Amino acid sequence: MLRRYGITAGSEQGQQRQSSHHAEDTAILPDNNRTIKNKEKNHMSIKAAILGAGNMGKGHAKRLLESGAQISCVCDKSRAAREAFRSEIQQENLQEFEDFDKMLDEGDFQVLFICLPPFAQDHQFERSAERGKHIFIEKPIALDTDTGRRMVESAGKNGIITRVGFHMRQGAAVRKMKELIVSGKAGRPVLFHGHYSCNSLHTPWWINVDLCGGQIYEQAIHVYDLCRYLMGEPKYAAGVMGNVCHNHIHNYTVEDVSASFAGFTNGAVAAITANNCEIPGEWIGSFKVVYEKVTADFRDFNHAVFTYTGESEIRTETVDSREDAYLDEVKEFLACVKEKRQTTCDIREGFKSLCYVETVVESAGMDGVKIGLHK
Repeated sequence: MLRRYGITAGSEQGQQRQSSHHAEDTAILPDNNRTIKNKEKNHMSIKAAILGAGNMGKGHAKRLLESGAQISCVCDKSRAAREAFRSEIQQENLQEFEDFDKMLDEGDFQVLFICLPPFAQDHQFERSAERGKHIFIEKPIALDTDTGRRMVESAGKNGIITRVGFHMRQGAAVRKMKELIVSGKAGRPVLFHGHYSCNSLHTPWWINVDLCGGQIYEQAIHVYDLCRYLMGEPKYAAGVMGNVCHNHIHNYTVEDVSASFAGFTNGAVAAITANNCEIPGEWIGSFKVVYEKVTADFRDFNHAVFTYTGESEIRTETVDSREDAYLDEVKEFLACVKEKRQTTCDIREGFKSLCYVETVVESAGMDGVKIGLHK
């Protein structure tokens, strides 16, 4: 079965490579010395609700407060989670809800942050869209493209502003690469080579493929999304995956190693690998982007070495930043809500990246057969 893009919608330390015979420019980007004292007055009127009071929900709540928004509601089935949220966030007049529909009926908020694990999503997006709530949702937006398509259609029908939590797009080094691409200075796209790795048992739901979808869906999708963002839309993809190091662990049914390749409509190609067998305590998302006139080695989304090959002399430029990409995506979302414009990573983008990873996983279940993706 072919997975389609068709939708109806209104629509970290380490040495960086240097070469002694290359000229080198270094762009050290400033820290994000953001403070709360001015409260970014332009967002003060925005009231936000958090669905899912776990670590991600608390993290986004803190970023909302730093951006000048107000946390008016929190919803979680766990009383202990809600109490921990209230204790850590310490927001005045916070409404607590166990039932999501009750929060929709009684809560006072304009924007909703959906911070749930994949298995806990149960059409909350669509029900909120019908009420005109603007939505920030963590990735993956769903565990299947049929659900994802309904979400896109609901957002378009109800005219809401959406943002998917692909924070790597906000990284300083990624933004630099995107600027080179959009300006035409990078030339034609050639190759994307991405890698995601960790070594952790995470939580009980994470190791169950029926609950999280697998590592490609739950973690490596960040790299797959960046691949689309920087290279264009995949024309076809194929993948292989297995469970090498964890097949003795009870209920560990997700893959712990995977590899894929893809071809793009513009002629570029991509290879992405992932595993859960590398260095304990380290979560690594590294990648290389090759364009006709520039090659960029990314240690992560904030750190990269750019080698310019389309000039009279080869030169390198280093981007080294500690900017908070998570905070930047929240700020962009709030600004878009205030200005009534769509975000740069809306629900349609989340859907397209979901299509990409679903195709890779589907291919892996068919011994790596190449599967087409169509708009």
